[in-house]
Order: sequence, then structure tokens, then C-alpha cells
Amino acid sequence: MTTTPSTGLMTAAKTNTNAAATADQAKTDQSKTDEPKKATVDYESFLKLLTAQLRNQDPLAPMDATQFMTQLAQLSTVEQSMRSNDTLGKVLDTLKSSGMRMDMALLGRKVEVASDQLSLTGGKTEAAYTVDGTPASVKLEVLNSAGSVLYSTPGSLKSGRQVFDWNGKTASGGTVPDGVYTLRVTAKDKDGKALKSATVVSDTVAEVRSVDGASKFVLKNGATVDSGAVLSAS
Repeated sequence: MTTTPSTGLMTAAKTNTNAAATADQAKTDQSKTDEPKKATVDYESFLKLLTAQLRNQDPLAPMDATQFMTQLAQLSTVEQSMRSNDTLGKVLDTLKSSGMRMDMALLGRKVEVASDQLSLTGGKTEAAYTVDGTPASVKLEVLNSAGSVLYSTPGSLKSGRQVFDWNGKTASGGTVPDGVYTLRVTAKDKDGKALKSATVVSDTVAEVRSVDGASKFVLKNGATVDSGAVLSAS
């Protein structure tokens, strides 16, 4: 069978095009292997792929105009998405900075926080607690840093917020020094099932810190609480 010159040129063109496309694809695959995987679409990578597609298209069968316009529209969408992500990131940073400034306003103020850390100062401390449901028994215990029980007393069986006062006296009649202690509330219903409880303490904000983008309050008693644990301020 005789091959015409035009057929030979067409075959050679397709062969060169396929070889170039294969080489470019190999380079692309290698770069994907060497680079870390990305969770989002990369705008520059998308542009490189579109450019490579245009460069390696068959000159005798060019890309359809409609298809090309569709890919350009996709490219524009990717670009807008990347810019939107950058804008949202800047807005988030601004909000975090604004929130930090608002938290700084609590510095030196007395706050109520959801915490079980008691601050014994001058032989006095106070906390509040609540129990979910109707308790049949409530036990209040004060623990030291080692977890040993220093003081224990029955709690109120009434519903709602209850107040606990402690003067630093231990069960043996001794007195502990000022410092930070833990209040443990153990409540059970009539069937002996444990009930959930919550404790609230009042203290002064001594320091405001930013940890991993979130505000942390260091209380005068040395305890550190999240900003979300603050229930009220005065």
C-alpha cells in the first residue's frame, strides 16, 4: 500500500504530538509525586495544565472553541475561589484580633467562671454548684493538688444554684494554707445513679493570653480557663 506525503505528515505530526504529550504528562506525574499533596485546587497548577493542553493539541484537530471557553470559565472560577479564601482568611484574622481586644477589657475585673478550682485567700473561699435532676444525696469534697480529700460535707438537696463556703479547715481540725484547691461534687438520685453537676467560682482576671488564636484567662488563683468558661463579669 502506498502512503501519500500528506498522510505521512499527518502521522508524523500526531506521533510528535503524542510524544510531547507523553513527556509532559510524565513530568506532571513526577512533579505530583515529588510535591506534597494539596487539599485544595491550586490556581497555578490549573493554568499550567490548560497551557500544556493547548501546546500539545493536534494541529489538524484543534480544541473545540466551546470546550476552550468552558475551561477558561473554570479557570476564572478557580481564581475567584482562591481570592475569596484569602479574603476570608484576612477577615478571620481581624475577628480574632478584635476578640482579643474585647477579652483584654476583662483584665483586673471579677468574673464568674465554670471551674472547680477554689481560691483560698485569708482563710476564706466560696463557690456555687448545681445538680441536674433531683438528688437524693450530694457530697462536697475539697481536694489538694495531690488529689487527697481535705474536707468533706453533705451538700444541699434543693434544686437550683447552691453556695458552698469553706474556711480552710480540714476534717481533722487542722488549717491549710492559702492556695488553690479543687471542689468535687458527687450527686446521686434515689436509685444510686450518678447525676451531672457543675461548679462556678468567682475570681479576678490577672492575665489574658492568646494561645493558638484563642484567648485564655489566667485568674488570680493561678487557674487558667477558656474565654468561653466566663459566665459573667462585674
